[in-house]
Amino acid sequence: MFPTLIAVLLVCTGVAAGDMFCTAVGLAPLMRVQSYRTYVSTVRFLQPRYDPAMPVINSTALLAGAAACAFAPSALARGLLAGAAVLVVAVIAVSVAKAVPINRFVLGLDPQAEPADWPAVDPRAAWRRWHLVRTAAMTGALALDAGAVASLL
Repeated sequence: MFPTLIAVLLVCTGVAAGDMFCTAVGLAPLMRVQSYRTYVSTVRFLQPRYDPAMPVINSTALLAGAAACAFAPSALARGLLAGAAVLVVAVIAVSVAKAVPINRFVLGLDPQAEPADWPAVDPRAAWRRWHLVRTAAMTGALALDAGAVASLL
């Protein structure tokens, strides 16, 4: 059972970290330079593709990590897996508390009618900052998970 949990865990944290990295270095900077109309349309296109996929991947990473931690054959591996699970919890918390409300705000906008106060309410800078926090946390979780595996080789 432990090898299966580790495989699921590494796939999920790897996919999540990779997705977040690509978004941080590619999509987020692209969206920062888009016009209001294009930005809102882009979010409307991307959101149904990322959600529900990312919540499922992140939750699976957390569950597999917690279970792997319980079955890990050494204290070092358990500690690394526990640290990784804490980082995945942080990713989920930031997603729910910060990214999801911003995404809902943007999804509620009309791409054809830019609000008069758009420069003041434009959420792209805040979204990118929180996304970088998530990216760092998930990348750290992947590194700790890999470290746990390496400690067992």
